Amino acid sequence: MPEARSRSAADFRDVCFVIMPFGTKKVGTGIRSRKVDFDKVYDTIFVPGISAVTLPASEGGGKLRPVRTDRDFFSGHISQAMFEYIEYARYAVADITAVNANVFYELGARHRAHESGTAIFRQDPAPIPFDINQIKAFPYTIQPQGVEKSKELVRKVLTESLVENAWDSPIMLALRAQRKVGGRLQDVLRDAENALRDGDFEQAHELWLEAAALDPDNPRHDLKASAFPKTKGDWDSVIGLVQSALAKEARIGKKRDEPSYSDAYRELGIAQNKRDRKIFASAGEESLRRAVHYSPTDYDAWASLGGVLRRADRFDDALDAYDKAVEVSDGHPYPLLMALKLRARKTGTWQLTGEQGVMLGRAEGFRRAQVENDPPIDVPWSYFDLAEIQLYLGRTDAAIATAETGFKLSTHDWMPGTFLSALELLENVDGLPGVDALAARARARADDLKAQAGGQ
Repeated sequence: MPEARSRSAADFRDVCFVIMPFGTKKVGTGIRSRKVDFDKVYDTIFVPGISAVTLPASEGGGKLRPVRTDRDFFSGHISQAMFEYIEYARYAVADITAVNANVFYELGARHRAHESGTAIFRQDPAPIPFDINQIKAFPYTIQPQGVEKSKELVRKVLTESLVENAWDSPIMLALRAQRKVGGRLQDVLRDAENALRDGDFEQAHELWLEAAALDPDNPRHDLKASAFPKTKGDWDSVIGLVQSALAKEARIGKKRDEPSYSDAYRELGIAQNKRDRKIFASAGEESLRRAVHYSPTDYDAWASLGGVLRRADRFDDALDAYDKAVEVSDGHPYPLLMALKLRARKTGTWQLTGEQGVMLGRAEGFRRAQVENDPPIDVPWSYFDLAEIQLYLGRTDAAIATAETGFKLSTHDWMPGTFLSALELLENVDGLPGVDALAARARARADDLKAQAGGQ
């Protein structure tokens, strides 16, 4: 059988390749999850929106033609057609709503193949992953009253982009920046990643600072460099580096509707709270609220916001933030346990619903896998969370034994002290035996570590 022949380049001059899921897919998590018929999205929004785009006169005019590989009616391998469209199509549109692995693979291949000619769309409030959040992702709606507006958005974005031909590939932008400063930047970034893998965090920090000097418009270097002083509790350095990253983001993102550097706002809020909460209980709240505004599915930012509000004794607001973190993370142990404690504190009684029991069971499996890893992961917090879960499921002896291992692995008094402050939320709650014994052991270990530090 003869091999299938590739089509000529002329076949792609008017093609807009649509990168998106096929069929009906689940989108979102928790109570906000829903099913989306992406075939209907393609037919009612992308096809008419793309088909209304007129190619520039310099390219011969005519209309742009939407294609999707599952809708092609020619013989040959679908994978070959996909790669040809990625490589040669005049334009490409990617719908990242479902955070679909195939979509991101194809989008990455397109960004490596073309410096311009790619647009990203999403159904609001679908998340924008960190690696592409410096590129505008245009929000559209599938609600009946907004379909016409969505079609017009697609037409407008593509029409303007075809005229401007602005660079929209983060890969090409990064490589162009590296070429500006020669090969040294590439060597520094490689060495930084290798130092990180080797556990030499201080060396990685110094190399990221060097990268920031070589590539002064890139905010990522500053944010990565902030990780080492964070481990040392040097909050002034963390805040300075993160604010530098945000300033750079503001400069490179000034043409977009809004900044999207939510990771930096989250880290800024955490550092501000660590440094300033003795002066101002809600320190860092504004930065964390910006983080969750720009990235509503960042559970870590929601949980950090909950912590800020809890320490400010704003318990109802904190519970709302932790509940949101539970929802968007589909039951991550930390916000789940905090939400359970705050809800019990509010009612004065320990009550566990069937759904909460199921979520605790999943959380137990997650934390147990971490403590049984060799070496254990996320020490001592994985032990403390597992101990809490065992306590709430009625296994008091197991909870105390697990917590004792966490206490032994604690290196600073604030570690068991943090565990103690969480357990103290339950001190006036009825129906949960074992809390006082666990709190007493946490207090004793914190005092012991504090005494050891004072004697050195």
